[in-house]
Amino acid sequence: MKIYQGKTFEVVFCEWNQEFPGYSIISCDKKSLSDLSDSDWIELGRIEKELERVMKKVFDATMFNFVCLMNDAYRDGNTPHVHWHLSPRYKGERVILGKKYNDIHFGQNFRKYLLDPEKRQKDIFTEDEKNKMLQMVQNEFNLKD
Repeated sequence: MKIYQGKTFEVVFCEWNQEFPGYSIISCDKKSLSDLSDSDWIELGRIEKELERVMKKVFDATMFNFVCLMNDAYRDGNTPHVHWHLSPRYKGERVILGKKYNDIHFGQNFRKYLLDPEKRQKDIFTEDEKNKMLQMVQNEFNLKD
């Protein structure tokens, strides 16, 4: 579900996976980081700054992991495109939509746990709750071009 559409980048709220409340993807159609213009980098910086502000306000995020990996595209034979995964991280318990949430790997590289179903962070939110979370983010996100 789209949060924002800019000149080069769009931001999508990953309602299919909210292991880290606010998890989103910032993407564009450029194939390589070196294809980004100076103005693209400025736009990206503005988007990242606004996403951090929103996730702190809406979910009380502590810090953020921004990950730009394009390995899967090459591995799977797809055309790569530049995108970042934004994973807000949370030190201590949060209550989000009435549910207690704990970032069990705060302070660690959580990606090493992704393939282990016993150790990975659990997505505790229902589809309805994820839609409410999206609405909260959309209502707060305010980036003027």
